[in-house]
Amino acid sequence: MKNLTVYTVDAIDHLVQPDEFDDVTPESSALTILTDFKEHRPHVVEAHITAVEAADLMHQENIKFKLVVDRHNEFVGLISIEDLSDQSILLTQVANGAGRDEVLVADLMHHRESIRAINYDEFKRSSVADIIYTLQRHGQQYYIVVDRDQHHIRGVVSSTEISRRLHTPVYVERQPSVADILSLVRG
Repeated sequence: MKNLTVYTVDAIDHLVQPDEFDDVTPESSALTILTDFKEHRPHVVEAHITAVEAADLMHQENIKFKLVVDRHNEFVGLISIEDLSDQSILLTQVANGAGRDEVLVADLMHHRESIRAINYDEFKRSSVADIIYTLQRHGQQYYIVVDRDQHHIRGVVSSTEISRRLHTPVYVERQPSVADILSLVRG
């Protein structure tokens, strides 16, 4: 076995973050922008906690969306910080006749069946530009990436993460949410 040389951490040694590097371009492999759950723990929130509590957690952690899990840690949906806005919570309160602290993540999340996904095999053969085009074409801020052969939810890709890694904005005209439509109808 080899004995490695060990050093003390110098005062000038800087903690780096992925977005500090210019290693991702539109031509890069899509794998460079995948939050791969084989390597990183997914950000999750339980479906039964209150929407207010989830919003507070996401603001503290500076996270735009989380996967939603049930009591058995199985994936049941996805929730974004936009879904947890005061307006969305209020609309759900009124619709359900509930108190603010009775609105749960489960009441506002995008259910598993409605979430769009990309096949991991196709994803790994794609470029960052291909993913941006797909996000923009479908008005999606994110996609779940699924290994269909293994039936594994393998990761997630988002326009926010792509923007950070490319150091340039990625504009995606999002499709209106239920809260948006309800607020338009109600005037």
